[in-house]
Amino acid sequence: MLEERLKIINCLDVYSPLLTDHQKEIMDLYYLQDLSLGEISADMKISRQAVHDVIKRTGKSLLDYEDKLEFVEKQESAKKRLATIIENLEYGAAKQTEYAMLMLKKMKDDL
Repeated sequence: MLEERLKIINCLDVYSPLLTDHQKEIMDLYYLQDLSLGEISADMKISRQAVHDVIKRTGKSLLDYEDKLEFVEKQESAKKRLATIIENLEYGAAKQTEYAMLMLKKMKDDL
């Protein structure tokens, strides 16, 4: 449950331009501002069921986008590689610096 919530939040960061304003607002209120379905329905003057439906459909769409495009996965992978590169450069040993340069070149080619 928590893992799926975090994945949807990460997908929102990447794929929110693909959502309607209505979807963005509801997803922001629910996932980022942590409002309940009842609070959102009262604020937006729509039924609790309508809020639930938007959250479920939009969450599924976000996960489908990620399954097809894998931007979030690629972003996470790039962050991990950059952390390794920074670590290698901080130690400054010739072999580690050479490895860091190879990783940077590979990342550049992957983009």
